[in-house]
Amino acid sequence: MSTYIIAIGGTGAKFVEAIVHLSAAGIYLNYSGDRKNPETIKIIFLDPDKGNGHIASSDKTLKIYQKCTKIIGKDITLPIMQSRIEQFKEGLWSPFVKARVRLRDAFKYDEYRDDNPVRHLFEVLYTAEERDDDLREGFHGRPAVGAAIMTQLSQDENNRENWQELIDQIKDDRANTPKVFLCGSIFGGTGASGFPTLGQLLLKQLKDFRSQIKLGGVLMLPYFRFRSPRQSDKSQYSHHKEQKIYARSEDFILNTEAALRYYATKDLKFNRVYLLGTPELTEVSNFSTGGSNQRNPPHFLELYAALALRDFLQLENNDQQNRVVLTSRHQSNATIWNDIPDRDEVRKKLTNAARFAFAWNYAIAPDLKYARDSKRPNAVPWSLKFLNRTELESLEEQDRLKEIQDWCQDYLLWLAAIHWSETGVELFNPHSFLENWPNKEDRNELNLKPYSKEVRDEFTNLLNNSNSTSIYQILEKLPRTAREIQLPNRGVVGLVKALYRTIEQNP
Repeated sequence: MSTYIIAIGGTGAKFVEAIVHLSAAGIYLNYSGDRKNPETIKIIFLDPDKGNGHIASSDKTLKIYQKCTKIIGKDITLPIMQSRIEQFKEGLWSPFVKARVRLRDAFKYDEYRDDNPVRHLFEVLYTAEERDDDLREGFHGRPAVGAAIMTQLSQDENNRENWQELIDQIKDDRANTPKVFLCGSIFGGTGASGFPTLGQLLLKQLKDFRSQIKLGGVLMLPYFRFRSPRQSDKSQYSHHKEQKIYARSEDFILNTEAALRYYATKDLKFNRVYLLGTPELTEVSNFSTGGSNQRNPPHFLELYAALALRDFLQLENNDQQNRVVLTSRHQSNATIWNDIPDRDEVRKKLTNAARFAFAWNYAIAPDLKYARDSKRPNAVPWSLKFLNRTELESLEEQDRLKEIQDWCQDYLLWLAAIHWSETGVELFNPHSFLENWPNKEDRNELNLKPYSKEVRDEFTNLLNNSNSTSIYQILEKLPRTAREIQLPNRGVVGLVKALYRTIEQNP
C-alpha cells in the first residue's frame, strides 16, 4: 500500500521533516494489518523555489533516515525505522524551469494588443507589481498569483510526464486503497494556492476511481510571524532593496480569514481535512523572501500535523467524507502528553526513540570509540557480544555506527526545537542533552552537549517526572537481549535491535 505525500511550499517541507522523525519511531506502522508489508510513503515536494531552505533541511533528514533503514533492514518484531519512505520521481517539482519567471510571461500577457479584452481583464485581476514579480522564489504571500500558476501544473510540458505517472500509479494501486495527503499553509502563497488547486486537479483525474482512493490534507493556520523588512533600511535588508513584493506576517490573519471563507463555500470532497494553528504566533527572526535562507526552526505544531497523517492512515473504507477534524490543548500556553492524540501509543514510541537516540549518542558510540582507540575491547564487556576486535576496527561497521549516530543527533535536535518553539511544551526534558537553551531574543542555534559522564547520567532525566532505568542497567542487559532478537543479531545491526528491545523492555 502506498501513501503519497504532496508537501506544498516551505510549510509542507517542514511537515515532511516531522513525518520522517515519526516514521523512525514507528508511528505509521499498521499493527492492525499486515506487518510484513507496512505502508510505503512517497514524498513529493512542490515549490517554485527549488532552493528553499526548508526543503534542503527535510531532504537531509530523509537521507539520514534512508541510510539507517538500509542498515537495519526489515524486522517485523521492531517498530524502529521500519516504514519505507522514498521520493516520488525527482522528489521536487516546480512549476518553473526558467531562471526568471513572471506572471505576465506565464500567461503571455505581452502578446495581447493594448485594446484586447483579455489583456484588460489581466490588468484588473493583477497589479503591475504582481505581473512583473520574479516568482522563482515563490509567490510571496499572494495565493491569487500562485493559483493561476498551479492550475497549469498538469498541462505544463515540464511536469506533464511526472503528473501522469503519479496519476497512473495511484490508479494501478486502487485495489489497495491508496492514500493521497496534501500539506501546506493556508496563510501564505504557495501552500494557500496549491492545496485547493491540486486537490481539484487530483479529483478531476481520479473521478472514475474516487471510491477506491482516500484523499486528505492538513492546512496549517498561522503559527509563526516575522518582522517584514523596511525597504529604506538598506543596511539590514540590502538584498531585498529591489524586492517589491514579499509575504507580510501582519497579513496572515486576514489571508486566513479570506481562505476559510473560500473553503466554506466549496465542497473539496476530501475524506478528511485537518486544520491546525496556535493562539499565539511564534516569532522567527530570520526573514527571507525565499532561497536557502528561508529556514525556520521546527515547531511543535508540526508534530501535530504529522500525527494528523497517522489518523488519516487509519481511515476505514466507510469513513465519512467531508469531515473536518479539530484538536485542542487543555491550556493555550502548555503542551503535555495528555494533549497528544492517542497519547499512550504515541508517547511510548516517541519516548523509546528518544531514549534510544540518547543512549546511542552518549553511551554506545563513545564506549565503542574508547574500546577501538584503546585497543581494549574487554574494557567494554557488553560490546563483545556484538563486535570482535576485527569487526570493531572495520571501516564498514564504523560507517554504520556513524550513520545511526547521525540520526540520533538529528532526532534529539528536532525534539529540542519543538520544545523551544513555544513556551510550555513539556513532553521531554531537552535540558538533559542540549548545550544551550537560547532565549527568544538571541536566536542561537541549538547544539547538543558534548559527551561527558555527567551528560551520560542524564539518561534518567530525559522524561519529565520519570524514574527511568539507568543507562548502566540498559548496557548491562544488552548481551542477554541479543539472544532474543531476530538475526542478524551481531554487528551494528544487532546492536541497534538489542538496544531498542532492551529500552522497550525496561522503561
